[in-house]
Amino acid sequence: MNHKITHFDVIIVGAGLSGISAAYHLANDCPNLSFTIIEARAEIGGTWDLFKYPGIRSDSDMYTFGFSFNPWKNPKAIADGSDILKYINETADDFGIRERIQFHKKVKASKWSSQENQWSIEVENVPENKQEILNCKFLFMCSGYYNYDQGYAPAFPDQAVFQGTIIHPQNWDTE
Repeated sequence: MNHKITHFDVIIVGAGLSGISAAYHLANDCPNLSFTIIEARAEIGGTWDLFKYPGIRSDSDMYTFGFSFNPWKNPKAIADGSDILKYINETADDFGIRERIQFHKKVKASKWSSQENQWSIEVENVPENKQEILNCKFLFMCSGYYNYDQGYAPAFPDQAVFQGTIIHPQNWDTE
């Protein structure tokens, strides 16, 4: 299989709070390093873009949970999900991070080569259904712990006879 191969010094996986923070620090503290962010979804924000159910909010105060380089200024310390998502998007735009993000690119596999002293990352370009190989010296995993394709759904007793609607918070319909 013939793959396009691209090299970066650093690849960040995930464009949520952690990925945006890592990108800022790389750009400012290591300006001579090349990097990109790989994001499987169409938007940045991670958790805060995924979950849309009513009442979602942080469980940590945003003054310590937010970006040290762009402090949270909203007086509401335990913030609503929509405010956090806006904050992440504004930060990515204000600090020139968005243009370094490759959207709709899902990491399928990663492999370290001691001989070449680099990571080889197999990425699926989802809209084009094409595989790419990205190489890097450093791999930052900022992808969180959710399975974005299929949220965890435990079985509960008598689930088959339950007559109500079961809605997973990850699949909340906002329309």
